[in-house]
Amino acid sequence: MDHSLVLRPATAADAQNLAALAIQVWLHTYATAGIRQDISAYVLSEFTPDKFTTLINDPRYQLLIAEIDHHLVAFAQIDFASEKQTAPCSVELQTLYVQEMFTGQGLGSKLLAYCEEIIGSHHYWLSANINNHRAIAFYARQGFVQHGVTYFELGGNQYENKVLVKA
Repeated sequence: MDHSLVLRPATAADAQNLAALAIQVWLHTYATAGIRQDISAYVLSEFTPDKFTTLINDPRYQLLIAEIDHHLVAFAQIDFASEKQTAPCSVELQTLYVQEMFTGQGLGSKLLAYCEEIIGSHHYWLSANINNHRAIAFYARQGFVQHGVTYFELGGNQYENKVLVKA
């Protein structure tokens, strides 16, 4: 890994890059059969610079980014007051996205460790799609165990996600 890695909190100036990276990673991970109307509608409405700016300015959330040579390559989103009743604690790691060409280089582990520094002694949870085997294996290597299931809804369909907590 290049020594120019910088981990830091996101600022409003990062919102456009966060939106672009989120769309890229989400589509690469979940649109494996191609693009259809509900997928494009979801990413174009959910991953916008305005929504990221709102999250960055909301004290309930913390967005952390990883840059290499001043290029955004990964980010994480922490919700300190998750209202979902799928885990025994309220802190949720909602997102940890690493651009595909940077996976397998230890960047996800470094960003997760940075998240844990920010979260502190609080227990936290996350969810991963049952078909995202690479993410589930990554979290298992980091000490997470399955606590239950939850569902992501898109286009009238429910997609099962594993609820994972740090063991």
